[in-house]
Amino acid sequence: MFLIIATISFAQESAISISSKDNLFVEPKLEIASSTETNNNLYWKPKLEYAFTHTFSSSHEFAACQLFQKLDYDLAEIAEIRKITPFPATLTVEVDGITEESVMIQNSENATESKILKFKNLTVNCEKVHYFDMIVEKVKFSFPDSSVELDYLDKGRLKFFSASKIGLEILVSESDILEVLKLYPKAKALSGVKVTLSPNKCSSKGRVKLGILVAEFKFNGHLNQISPKKVNFVCDKLTINSIPQPRAFVKSIMNYVNPVYDSTKLWINLNVENMKIMNGYVETKARIDKKEIKNAN
Repeated sequence: MFLIIATISFAQESAISISSKDNLFVEPKLEIASSTETNNNLYWKPKLEYAFTHTFSSSHEFAACQLFQKLDYDLAEIAEIRKITPFPATLTVEVDGITEESVMIQNSENATESKILKFKNLTVNCEKVHYFDMIVEKVKFSFPDSSVELDYLDKGRLKFFSASKIGLEILVSESDILEVLKLYPKAKALSGVKVTLSPNKCSSKGRVKLGILVAEFKFNGHLNQISPKKVNFVCDKLTINSIPQPRAFVKSIMNYVNPVYDSTKLWINLNVENMKIMNGYVETKARIDKKEIKNAN
């Protein structure tokens, strides 16, 4: 039973490499008429979509775009970023409050004048995003108060000059959750599993092999957010072969499973603002903040 419930954690403890997807990027054609209207969204939108497509479809480019460096993560942590390169099937970009500025950029030898593009907010809407070996229905990335270097953007690449945080909105479908089961070896004991998501309620049923016996199970429950870094699953009812299970037994399972989401175990400073169950989806609104400086004491 806990394997079904634990899928709500989006396989966060999985360690499956996705580096083989580096070759998925297909070079799109970039056709943009020249323009002197630097604040025209229609002018910048295709350039940004091209650059984000290139960056999100290559683990090397994703790690090298300087986004996580601007959020104070170190080189070892940025190397881990390669493992969560989005590889979206498609993406679109929305921009708000664009300004072009000249700045001095320091390199290894001297400072040079360069131009940056600043955004009040920059949003990237992705569909069919890879997360390890599963595909998430939709993910929206937002980059408030950010900027990118124009020299790189003009070459179809992405290099962040500044970033304050990364906003995330994630939609995980019922079928996505079932796909997560394939990441767990113990899930081989399960068969005929169905998951139903309705407002504030997750229900599941199926069969589980217990030794030489096969039992039918059903359960339903809801999410309970403990903090920005922890979310529990509350099982309201569990039956095995149509027999309601005692609360003490259910509680022991929940103690083993919970928290179903725990970002305190992650090196990245990921905080959940809201996680809720909707019709057909689990919606998560979260943010990646700058690296926490932990007290050595």
